[in-house]
Order: sequence, then C-alpha cells, then structure tokens
Amino acid sequence: MKKFFLSGVVITVLAMSSALFAQSTESLMNAGNELLQRGAFDQAVTQFRQIVSREPRNFEAQYNLAFAYLGWGRNSNAVDEFRKALSLRPNSSHAWGNLAIAYENQGKTNDAINALSNAVKYDPNNITARINLASMYANTNRLNQAINAYMDIVKSGHRESNVMLNLAKCLISANRIEEAKNYLRESIAADPSNVEARWELADIFWKREKEPAKAINELKLAISVRPDVGSLYDQLAGIFESEGQKPEAVEQLKKALVYTTDVLAKERIQARIDRLEGKNVRQTTGSAPAPQMKQMRREDESGSGSQRRVAPAAPVKVDFGDLLDEEEETKSADPMGDLMKKKK
Repeated sequence: MKKFFLSGVVITVLAMSSALFAQSTESLMNAGNELLQRGAFDQAVTQFRQIVSREPRNFEAQYNLAFAYLGWGRNSNAVDEFRKALSLRPNSSHAWGNLAIAYENQGKTNDAINALSNAVKYDPNNITARINLASMYANTNRLNQAINAYMDIVKSGHRESNVMLNLAKCLISANRIEEAKNYLRESIAADPSNVEARWELADIFWKREKEPAKAINELKLAISVRPDVGSLYDQLAGIFESEGQKPEAVEQLKKALVYTTDVLAKERIQARIDRLEGKNVRQTTGSAPAPQMKQMRREDESGSGSQRRVAPAAPVKVDFGDLLDEEEETKSADPMGDLMKKKK
C-alpha cells in the first residue's frame, strides 16, 4: 500500500481544518449572515455548523443554522435545529414562529399551530406570529378562532389592509356579511390598490345581494388600479353574462385572455368565448366546465397565481421570509431582518 498518498490526504485535511479553526466565531457569524442575505443557504449551513460544533450553547449560531436549513428547504433539519435552539432559549418567540413554518412545510399543521401558540404566548407583540396563527385557524376551518384572533389583532391597532381583508374573508365564510363589508371597505381605504378586497366586495354585491351594478362598479375600480389581473375581467364577464349582456361578456373575456398565463385557464376562457359567440365548443381534456364565479388568482403576487386555498377565508400565506426576528439581544439591520447576530 502506498502510505504516502494517504498521509498526504490527511495532512491536507488537517491543514484545512486548522485554517478553518483559526477563524474567529465573529468572522464565521458575519460570513454566515452574509450568505443568508444572498440566499446561499447551503453554504450558510456550513458556516454556522462550524460555530455550533465549537460552541454548542451559542443560541445565535444555532438559530441561524436552523434558519439556513429552512431557507434551503431542508425542513426536517430545520425542525431539529430549531428544537435545539429552543432548548437553549425556550422563550424565543421567533424561534417558535420559524419552527411553525418548518412544520407547516411538512404538512404538520397541528404541530405548526402549537408552535405558533407558543410564539404568541412568549411574545404577544409578535404580530407576524399572531397573523400566521389566525391564518392557520382559517386554513383548518376553525372560523371562530380565526375571527377572534384577527379581531384581537385589529383591536391592538394593526389595521393593515391585508389583515382586515383576511378577517373579512373569515366573516364571509361565517355568513356575517355586513361585518365583512365594513372590513372590506376599511381594507380598501387603507390600501386603494388592494384589488382583492374590491373583488370580494363585488362578489357580495353580485352573488349575495343581487346588485350587479354595484359589483360592476367595484370591479371597474379594481381594474383601474390593476389592469393586468385577468381574474378581474373574468369575474366582470360572469356578471355581464348573468345579465344577458353577451357582447360585453365576450369583450371582458378577451381581455382576461391577455392577462392569463395558465394554459388550462386560457382554454376555459376561450371555450366560454366560443360558446357566447355561438361557435362549436370542443371539450378540452382535463379542463373543468367554466364556473360562473371563480377564485381570484393573485397574479400580482409572485408565485401565487395557483396558490392553494384550503379554507374560503384565504388566509395569509405562511412564508419564512416574512418573520422578522426582533429578539431583545440584537436587532438586525440587514434586509432579511431575521438573522441572529453574534453579540460583541
């Protein structure tokens, strides 16, 4: 056996290990945080693993290691590492909140709800955790809990447009229509560009209150703000069609085609156009009959055009990038906002 080949490898590895060990914890933390900001999560894992191997009780490094796994999509690893972080600091609201996201990504909804409940328990001011908890209640059709949770958020002074929109959706599902209308109007007042709030209000006017003129007006206002959202034209066409105004319906459907990217959705819209124009309609394999009304496709949101909506309340999408870490020991000034920095 040629021993010198083996010894050469060993010497090289030891030299590299020594060089890495020579790096200070602070420099490793800084390098890891920079990698997280760039989205290089796999490389960040390597940096933070070096720190926790040296300092097993370093909460900041352990937290960031878990976060790096979460960003990388390694949810099982993220769960394990967030659990280790929580063993060091059980009252870390943001660690519980991020753990909830890892659980939700695995489809472990009950575990995610329990984790979010802990996040809120340890920090009632963690507004993101509170919104995500309300969202998950809605996702699991626990409407009363969702409504109460959203109401508490609103009463605490957080009257952001999307909070009131999601509260309104829950109220609609609970058939509390007048309350829902009030919150939808508040949502629009807070953010006139929130076209989904107008879409929901138009749906109430059209389907529940049988006032198509009001519904048409709301949709036209939404289109004036966001003329690139195909579902607005689609819904408007449905109202015109229900009122027997076929040419107007066709005109809106043709506009919907321009701003719709999903192939099956385009085929469905074209089939409706052909039917309204009296052409022979060929049934498309795999496509469903065109409904009078369809769920609004949030084509204005990145990656959400085909977003799954389990409950009619359409809660906020739980997204690890939304959780801001504001732990008392260090507040990050970086764009991601949730990186634990090594204390100096």
